[in-house]
Amino acid sequence: MSLRKPWLALAGLLIAIAGAPIAGAAAKTAPLFEAGSLPAQWLSAGPACATLRDDFQVHPYNENLYILRQSGCVSSDKPFLYLLFGNDRAILFDTGAGNDAHPATGRGPNVVGVVDQVINQWLARHGRPSIPLVVTHLHGHADHVWGDAQFAKRPGTTFVKPNDIEVLKGFFGITRWPLQRVAYDLGGRVLDIIPVPGHDPTSIAVYDRQTAVLLTGDFVYPGRIYVNDPDPQVMQDSVQRLVDFTASRAVAHVLGSHIEQRAPYVENPIGLHYAPQETPLQLGRAHLLEVLEAAKLRSGGGAVQKAYRDFTLCGKYPSCEPVTAGVVE
Repeated sequence: MSLRKPWLALAGLLIAIAGAPIAGAAAKTAPLFEAGSLPAQWLSAGPACATLRDDFQVHPYNENLYILRQSGCVSSDKPFLYLLFGNDRAILFDTGAGNDAHPATGRGPNVVGVVDQVINQWLARHGRPSIPLVVTHLHGHADHVWGDAQFAKRPGTTFVKPNDIEVLKGFFGITRWPLQRVAYDLGGRVLDIIPVPGHDPTSIAVYDRQTAVLLTGDFVYPGRIYVNDPDPQVMQDSVQRLVDFTASRAVAHVLGSHIEQRAPYVENPIGLHYAPQETPLQLGRAHLLEVLEAAKLRSGGGAVQKAYRDFTLCGKYPSCEPVTAGVVE
């Protein structure tokens, strides 16, 4: 009996020691970022645009991140806009397109109307009377800045002028463009702002630490990625920065501003208002590695068109041969 008691005590100690790492492991498996959901299929348009009244499909990724997909009835570009809420302010990335409405629709989108609707619903749920809004852009092309004028007189709104690197640098506090990454705080929600010129001189990517979502605009998305800078090394360097940045961070989704893929290696035609067949919006970090691989290709000093499963890297817009099947080498 006297020999068994120390053994039992030792066994109990071993169990306690073995249990300690388990408890610690359980603590470490707590979510590192907020989860969200994406629809199985986005609405693109109509097909009966004459009777469609919704300019946007509003999807709550979660209660503090909203994705606004513009209807093809008010623009064949069908861009995505992103609205994020922090404790101190909200921020809207891009204001949509309006230069190519369906003839049956005959109107541009009411961007400020849908944004205000989402904000008012958020305020009601949180019992707040107001929240300041920042309106800025992932890049400055026409299909992402069309609705800017609608926010000019909106109360409580800070507007960041597009297509002006100095304005962009000044607002976010970037002193070494494009090499410097900066943090922008919405109040308890930090965004990493990463300059990524190559498609557009003012392109930025935005990493939301709260959800681990990376917003990439037209820089990376499921479709035709245009390298518009005359020096393709600019694009390559920008992709490399994103690859390096994400190497040590969780990436839940890479979300761009368009869907142009109909199926793997098959694109929808340009100018299509109604696109009932689309691949998912979300990409992943593996796609960044593929874009980097493609961005390293050269022909006569320029970028080379290269089709992958979920995107095609092209030269300067609109120099991209249609991809309907197979791989373009």
